[in-house]
Amino acid sequence: MAEEKSQQTTGFIEIFLSKLKEQSFIIVLMILGLYFQNESFNQRIDSHKATIEKQQQYIDKLIADERNRLMEREKYLIEQRDKYVVEVLEELRNKK
Repeated sequence: MAEEKSQQTTGFIEIFLSKLKEQSFIIVLMILGLYFQNESFNQRIDSHKATIEKQQQYIDKLIADERNRLMEREKYLIEQRDKYVVEVLEELRNKK
């Protein structure tokens, strides 16, 4: 009886190991597939982050350029207003 139990245990272990060997190739392929999917996913994330960063820099540059343009325009308009006021004051003085 002990010999029969030992043979059953040995048979079970042999069957388990043989099945494990058969399935290990599939398991390794699945792990490799998951690894490559993860790598490609991380590359896409990095690519999107780089694109977003580039777009943000472009937006910041546009905002800065627009701000500078508007400040220059405001400065020009203030100069024109002051020039007009001076001309009007001179005309008023000349009329008196």
